[in-house]
Amino acid sequence: MAATEFVKQHPALALFLVAVAFGPALVAPVLAEWLSPKFLQLGALSASLAGLVVAAVEGGKPAVRELLSRGKIWRVGGRWWLTALVLPLVPVLLAVVVAGIYTGQPVDWAGLGPLYSVIPSLTLLIVFAGLGEEFGWRGFALPRLRTRHSALIATLIIGGFHALWHIPLFLVKGEPYNILAQQIGFLPAFLGYATLVVALSFQMTWIFANTGGSVLLAAVYHGAGNAWAGYFAVDRGGLAAPVAMVVMHVIVSIILVLFYGPKTLTRAVP
Repeated sequence: MAATEFVKQHPALALFLVAVAFGPALVAPVLAEWLSPKFLQLGALSASLAGLVVAAVEGGKPAVRELLSRGKIWRVGGRWWLTALVLPLVPVLLAVVVAGIYTGQPVDWAGLGPLYSVIPSLTLLIVFAGLGEEFGWRGFALPRLRTRHSALIATLIIGGFHALWHIPLFLVKGEPYNILAQQIGFLPAFLGYATLVVALSFQMTWIFANTGGSVLLAAVYHGAGNAWAGYFAVDRGGLAAPVAMVVMHVIVSIILVLFYGPKTLTRAVP
């Protein structure tokens, strides 16, 4: 009973704590060098697994079924599918262009692979980074926080926990985040990344709210953002493009909040 009440009173904190507990177990084979570092992405599954566990604690099988059903909401209109796949490309593309202008180094577009080459990573990232996380952050935590908070406050809470959940990536030797932390210091590296995570949290709240609470579309948006950043290799020219990308995502999120409203982040009836 105590656990159930805790989950009901503090859904985002409960999700965070369980996800943090699951994370080390999922990446232990990589840390023990039994698996390639490529399998660190398995750690992303901890958020959705945590969502299922805390949903079960809170409401049993009906709550778990309701959460899983959000992954089957796909009839949301073609424009939202297009938005989820293409909008994340815009901040990335602008960041690369702005960084090129700032550094005075022309962007080497010829170095990009064919556009279809993004499909494998897009698929992988939608499954692992997207579905692996979004049943937790958006599917479980967001609707529960929205019963007592505005979309703006709920998004800030989730974004904060989501950012903290990523801290282990800054501690794994050889990981890009760890290398960045060694170059500029842990605090600047983490705060920059946390700003990006919170900005993206607003965009995914917006997607979720406007697609009838679709975890699937939130996962597509999540995976697409990661895939486009990888396709354009935003970190290939130093810090200019990554910093510009954070700024661009912040701008996109501010526009969404101003246009759709901080209370619901949707034009639909809340």
